[in-house]
Amino acid sequence: MKGESRKMRPSNPRLGEMTIKVPAPFAGISDLGFTAQYRAQQFNEPQRDVPFLIEGPELPMRRLAELLQLLSGAESSAYAWSDPVMLSDEVVVLAFRDRIASGQTLSDGGGAADYVMNLVRPVVFTFLRDCAMIAHLRLSEVIEMRVNAERKSVAEISLPLEEIVQPNGERLLWGFSG
Repeated sequence: MKGESRKMRPSNPRLGEMTIKVPAPFAGISDLGFTAQYRAQQFNEPQRDVPFLIEGPELPMRRLAELLQLLSGAESSAYAWSDPVMLSDEVVVLAFRDRIASGQTLSDGGGAADYVMNLVRPVVFTFLRDCAMIAHLRLSEVIEMRVNAERKSVAEISLPLEEIVQPNGERLLWGFSG
């Protein structure tokens, strides 16, 4: 042991800040994308809300804001979506809310699987799935993501849509009104 240096794991591990950028997730619109922002927190804390900042041209953004209302009205015991808020003609925000932490603890035995899924599955997959399945939005056939953690690039990923959600929605954000 003499002269040996041991590194111990921190007793209270921390999840660092992370952003996931998804450019052009909706079919036919290359200049509309979003960023999900995970805030730093302790590992054993309930997951904090994950805000989504969505940016794009005015007309598709207005249509998207209307359709995202369907997500906030959807029922799930594991998570919820906040109401979308238009910050400007070209920016909408909404948040993913982990419902597992509300009113129960993991030691109660309920919700452990949902807690782990909410923690390890990127919320962008949940968002895209709900956009296709609940709002019936048509998504791009390939979804690209850029992941940054602690302000450093971690990964650039391209996935075929069918690996994230099936079936795809049918509503387009452009080409018609109403």
